[in-house]
Amino acid sequence: MEMWIWLLVVYVVGTAFGIYVRSKGDVERTTEAVIDTLIDQGYLKTQGQGKNVDIIRWEDWCNDQVTGQTAQKN
Repeated sequence: MEMWIWLLVVYVVGTAFGIYVRSKGDVERTTEAVIDTLIDQGYLKTQGQGKNVDIIRWEDWCNDQVTGQTAQKN
């Protein structure tokens, strides 16, 4: 009977670890996909190419097209 309990505990721990590792990867892939989509749709402005891409703060690129003034920081 002790052997069955041991196998059950090992199975549960292994399954929990596998779920944790998989979910961590899912979060990273989802975050990357969301940021790439926002960049493609023009909601995020970037500078650079490839792995050296930097997201530009909105204060640095948001200009008023009528007056030519840049956005004011609060």
